[in-house]
Amino acid sequence: MLIDAAVLAGGRSSRLGSAAKASLHVEGNSLLEHALAAALSVARTCTVVGPIDPNLVDSAVLITREDPPFSGPAAALAVGVHHLAANVPSESDAILVLACDMPGIAAHVPALAAALSAAPADVDGVISVDATGHRQPLAGLYRRRALVNAISRCADDDLIGLSMRKLIEPLTLITVEALLGETGDVDTWEDAARLGATDPVTETKEATE
Repeated sequence: MLIDAAVLAGGRSSRLGSAAKASLHVEGNSLLEHALAAALSVARTCTVVGPIDPNLVDSAVLITREDPPFSGPAAALAVGVHHLAANVPSESDAILVLACDMPGIAAHVPALAAALSAAPADVDGVISVDATGHRQPLAGLYRRRALVNAISRCADDDLIGLSMRKLIEPLTLITVEALLGETGDVDTWEDAARLGATDPVTETKEATE
């Protein structure tokens, strides 16, 4: 199964005081680096959607941005999917969709790939679910054709502000249980502390004061 990946990194991080979420560090690597490593463990190529400095990623990683900025995950994913289609010479079978703020996701990605490989052809994708039953659509592996069709059902303006849950609502998905911490995401500083994420900018500033 040929996989491409889209990593979404364009949120406002409003509950983090607008700190650059993708640049927070866990165990010496940025959240973006964790997400890219997870994606590229199964994908041939990856596009990042967000205001990312090209110097922060490998030259083989594609970068694009939703327009208008901060128009939500569904709009960002649509841009990412179109960017892959425009820049990758052949179509993949599936697209891995990841948020940039799940430092433990690499341990879960192989399970998503295995589940979709084993799924019947009429299944449109697989989506992570945690022990509480919470589904995480930004930790999912979707058949490319099904995802493109879901996006095509929406006009560009309708994608702005649309939730991922609404976007994927028409799809037939299998859930894959994630172990504790694998899909934990950093939305608040409390989340950051729980997952061991720190802000290198703040740490550098404090060290020089």
